[in-house]
Amino acid sequence: MAFIDNVSDWFESLADRFRRENDELRREDRENELINETNEIANDATDASQPAKILSVDFKAKENAANHHCEKYELLERRKDVSVLRRGGTFLITVTFNKTVDLKKQHQLKIYMSFGPRPNTQNGTQAVMTVSGKMMFDKNHEIWDVRVDEKTPTSATLEIQIPTEAPVGLWSTAFELADRGDKDGASRHLMRSEQMTYILFNPWNKRDYTYMAEEPKREEYILNDVGKVWIGSYPTARGRHWVFGQFDDAVLPACILLMEKAKVSPENRGDPIRVARAISRIVNSNDDNGVIMGRWDGNYEDGSPPTKWTGSIAILEQYVSTQKPVRYGQCWVFAAVVNTVCRAIGLPARVVTNLNSAHDTNGSLTIDEYFDKDGEEYRYNFTGPNPEGERDSIWNFHVWNDVWMARPDLPDGYGGWQVIDATPQETSDGVYQCGPASHEAIRQGQMHFKYDVPFVLAEVNADVVHWQVDDGAPDGFKKLSSNQFHVGKQVLTKAIGDVESGGFNKNDREDITQEYKPNEGSRAERLTLYTAARRSRAARHAFRLPSEAIEDVEFNIKDVERVPIGEDFSITVTMKNVGDANRTVTMKNVGDANRTVTSLLTASSTYYTGAKAYPITRAEGEFVLKPNETKTLSLPVKYKDYFPLLVEHAMIKLVAICNVKETSFSWVGEDKFQVIKPDMIIELTTEAVVDQPLGVRFSFSNPLSNSLTKCSLVVDAPGLVRPKTIPLSNVPSKAKMVHEMKLYPKKETNCTIVATFNSIELRDLTGCVNVTILSTEG
Repeated sequence: MAFIDNVSDWFESLADRFRRENDELRREDRENELINETNEIANDATDASQPAKILSVDFKAKENAANHHCEKYELLERRKDVSVLRRGGTFLITVTFNKTVDLKKQHQLKIYMSFGPRPNTQNGTQAVMTVSGKMMFDKNHEIWDVRVDEKTPTSATLEIQIPTEAPVGLWSTAFELADRGDKDGASRHLMRSEQMTYILFNPWNKRDYTYMAEEPKREEYILNDVGKVWIGSYPTARGRHWVFGQFDDAVLPACILLMEKAKVSPENRGDPIRVARAISRIVNSNDDNGVIMGRWDGNYEDGSPPTKWTGSIAILEQYVSTQKPVRYGQCWVFAAVVNTVCRAIGLPARVVTNLNSAHDTNGSLTIDEYFDKDGEEYRYNFTGPNPEGERDSIWNFHVWNDVWMARPDLPDGYGGWQVIDATPQETSDGVYQCGPASHEAIRQGQMHFKYDVPFVLAEVNADVVHWQVDDGAPDGFKKLSSNQFHVGKQVLTKAIGDVESGGFNKNDREDITQEYKPNEGSRAERLTLYTAARRSRAARHAFRLPSEAIEDVEFNIKDVERVPIGEDFSITVTMKNVGDANRTVTMKNVGDANRTVTSLLTASSTYYTGAKAYPITRAEGEFVLKPNETKTLSLPVKYKDYFPLLVEHAMIKLVAICNVKETSFSWVGEDKFQVIKPDMIIELTTEAVVDQPLGVRFSFSNPLSNSLTKCSLVVDAPGLVRPKTIPLSNVPSKAKMVHEMKLYPKKETNCTIVATFNSIELRDLTGCVNVTILSTEG
């Protein structure tokens, strides 16, 4: 494949550069001799007059990978010169010599492990190990060590210990053999191995900062290469299938490129804190021409819409091949690619979705909404992160990542899950990066702990505060009311185990809201927010000001939970005059017990960032409520009215604005929901057996009264088929789309087939099926 050749070329150029720049191992006067020595034939191996030389080194790549939980990496199948290992573990190599070698008395063998362009033993980027003949390790787990596992006259099988804090990335290896006592170097033989070794974080090792104790969690957060990303609105978020594909042969080379472009110094690449923070920066393109360029305005003519992507492999392939940001992504695409990179290098990670996610632009821990004297909301132009004149906003959903690590830079108890976020929303230390922010720091309101705790805390737990113009107030606005319950309605991630086929299946999702905050409205939750507010001048202003609203009319907007696309729906707001019992006796000029209410109901399509797209319809009315009387205002919304105005994700925002004439009280209520699309159904039509055609059928029913045009299907199945886009014929109104294809399994494996359908009229229909491929004997 053309792309793989490009990756290989880049891989080779990086390896060559490491070898050239290895200061410790340069032996310019030995280069010509080395070339001759490594090309000698073995027929003089028994000639006692020849100096001892290294003929070959067997790195036992597959055997060692299996012992390091790395056997799934496809580079091991495609390349003979690659090893994949985890730090803190040990690995075996066999060195073969041209003659009898005595490593205890007569000969000395040194092994050089080198990392980065200028390896140095002082900063941990180079190791020099001397094979003494010892049979047991005797060095600390933080130090490279080597022992003899097995010895024959002309070979030695050695076991090498990798330090638990070794930098993560691509290492090169060299060997030096010489006679003991040789002072002028006449017998020295230097062999630079072509083998390149990836060393990864090791969550199986208790001394690694990424250690994760439970095996089911390691299986999910490191080894699972397919998952779901929850998108949509509370409470009807849909699990969108995603192929992380961290074992694909393009991914590890891409990870090395990302660390290079992020300018993480080689000596710091063993620190999961620094590495995770760099990943949150380099996956977006804002500062370093990283992987993905974000776009939120719906115009994707010069790239691909975010809904096109089914997995991370195609994105990373394109990035490595072109060295330019891939167009386009949104928060869930950023997070899914981050998940791939983290799992590939051994950093436990999961994708996290926050429903009703706050974007606090001024550190107030509040989302501030402003109204004029008539109760009309001030409008701002907002179509994505960080435009000019940005205001606070609430995204229907926002997606980031949790990564697992110890936090030796924080007090005890703040390790474990940490938030990182690659979506470029706000700068941190001058660039678009976020985290790692400790879950426990977020939950406790510890704003001063690194990194970016205030921003993440506001995302999950900000209060929504309504302000109204008041000429008598010191800053021109009075505080009307606040809502403690709207932000962070639910925080979701994929549960441990197999991915389910349906997008709305709840068996494979986990609600982790309480990992981020105590129960909403509880004393502990309020204490968290007040603790945080004490460290923010902007927050103190909002939390100290009492609400001035006189609330003797109760309002409620009925939530719209599920609307299948193609169907009509309606909105209803209920108004109740709660009567004299709740009157404030000191009020002046409130008139009699009746209340006159003007109500406005609107429906509009919206981007998932909360930005308004197009108005759909509206209704308004004026009502006189007697004490304890209840009235309603309804707004029917027809399919023919809303469908042409939907934008990606098919989200609709409903807003009710009510004003009480006698008290000047203004109430704002809203509901957001995603119009439900059908799931893709994937079925196997034959048995899944190695080297036999596997029949697969993809289908769904078109729910629209419109035909679907410019249709395409993307199929992806790690270990079975690489991402493949298939053009399809138009799908008539109310008709069933059916497509059948054959795949060709090459090995026994458990895998997941994921498919995404897109058309002009209907986008982002996903589905999956889990497959067990049997051997021909099975």
